[in-house]
Amino acid sequence: MFKPGAQIVNQGERGGRAFILDQGWTYSSCTLRSGSRQIIDIQIPGDIANLQGLILPFAMQDVTAITRVEVYEVSFDIVGGATGPDPELAAFLLWLVASESAVTSTRLTDLGRRTAIERTAHLILELATRLKLAGLGTDTGFPCPMTQYLIADALGLTPVHVNRVLRELRLSRLASHHRGWLNLLDRDKLVVLAQFDGAYLQHPGSLDC
Repeated sequence: MFKPGAQIVNQGERGGRAFILDQGWTYSSCTLRSGSRQIIDIQIPGDIANLQGLILPFAMQDVTAITRVEVYEVSFDIVGGATGPDPELAAFLLWLVASESAVTSTRLTDLGRRTAIERTAHLILELATRLKLAGLGTDTGFPCPMTQYLIADALGLTPVHVNRVLRELRLSRLASHHRGWLNLLDRDKLVVLAQFDGAYLQHPGSLDC
């Protein structure tokens, strides 16, 4: 178990382990010498934090708790031993790696080509889709413990800019973020604004995990 703000993984530390989130949210990030931070991805219950670090000899990213979290630690040796006789599990882990790569590619497109309001809308819809698939959200909203500072670091914006964008989304009756809950006021228009296609988040097989 980790408290909010706790560092679960430190960038550069020895690899060979990952964490399955049972409860709570975390984020993975890279921090420069200047102190600037870029959030690479956000993990919700059911996700695996530090998946790359499970395979690589060192952790490429920090993993930090957003809320109180409970995790199961798994090692490379244990996972390797389990996937050998279980090709479905091996295929599922391969899909997890591909899905994580797809999320990173999408975030790169956000930072490079989408406007501030488009990338914010895209992140909102991505989280909404992931949480709905995990049974933690609805068609009209989801719990969102992320602060404007965290959203800013995920989208390459300043907290002030994020505040303005969230206000614009609220006034446009598209989405609102209030007291840890994000309401999707008009999902269809939000999808058009973000040019969102959630196919990269869907598992193609029938494995129930």
